[in-house]
Parts: sequence; structure tokens; C-alpha cells
Amino acid sequence: MGIDGIYLEGCPERMFDRQLSRMHDIYVQHRSELCCSVVNKFQVTRDEAEDIVQAAFARVVAIEDSSIKNPRALLYKTSYNIAIDLKRRGTVRQRHIDSVIDSEATAVEELGPERVFEGNRQLHILAKALWGMPKKRRKLFAMNRFDGFSYAEIARRVGLSETSVRKHISKGLMECQRALQQIYF
Repeated sequence: MGIDGIYLEGCPERMFDRQLSRMHDIYVQHRSELCCSVVNKFQVTRDEAEDIVQAAFARVVAIEDSSIKNPRALLYKTSYNIAIDLKRRGTVRQRHIDSVIDSEATAVEELGPERVFEGNRQLHILAKALWGMPKKRRKLFAMNRFDGFSYAEIARRVGLSETSVRKHISKGLMECQRALQQIYF
């Protein structure tokens, strides 16, 4: 063999290649068995199990330790750990999805036919109360509540004092509250 053969035999790259080849052989030999084990233990699909086993193999190969005594056991343990992590993430994801669905269901329930009917009824009562107000009060009330103007802005636009505007809007609010209270009492 000569000096070169001995030197190459002890080369770290060559040792890594042998370890990689050994791990590949173990992977090929036990892949199917390991996938079945993951499917049965964690109730995942065959494709998911193959992804888990592949990820486990990649992790084990990345370990640059030649003292691994039982690579098959390490592949099993690594596969199980990856599957457990995926299940945990799936559980967290499912909880989030469930909470979103529950909140959307609540929103849908809130807008059910009874709620729509009640809203339309209240809107009709408020419209009737608005049209029953004196014209000036109705105008000031609409400028504040519908157009979003402040009391000071309304006072400046219509030429009234801010106190007078505040009193008109306050009386308008009281009339609306009274009208709504009549349907419940």
C-alpha cells in the first residue's frame, strides 16, 4: 500500500465518508421500519413520517461524533423528538385556528336574524325620534353625531354659542334615549 495508502486511511475526511456511508446504510436498512413506527406512534401520514425520518437522518449525519454506538437507536430517538415537536406545534396552531373560528362564529351569531331585526327596529325608532325633533336641533345633532363636528366647530359654522349647541345636542341625545327606552319598558 505504501505511505500514501496509510495516510489516506487515517484522514478525517475519509473517516467522515465511512461514517456517512455507514449512516446511509443504516438509514436505507431501517427507513421503512422507522416510518411505520412513527406513523403508528404519532398518528401521522406516511408522507409526514418520511419527512420526519429524513429530518432525523439529516440531524444525525450532522453530528460529527464517531463514538455513536447505536445509530439505529439514535435515529429512532431523533425521529420521535422531531415528531413530538411537530405535534406540539400542530397543537398550538390548532388552538389558534379554533380560537379564530370561535371568534368568527360568535360574530356570525351576533349578526343572526334576531340581531338584524332588532337593529333595524332600533334604527327605525331613532329615525322617528330624529324627525320628531325641531329642525334646528336635528341639524345640530346630525352635524355632531353624523358629520363628526365638535361643539366649537358647529357653533362657529351656524353662528350660535358653544353652550347653546351643547344644550341642543344634549336634548337631542335625551330624546333618542327616551325613544329607545320606551321599547324596552
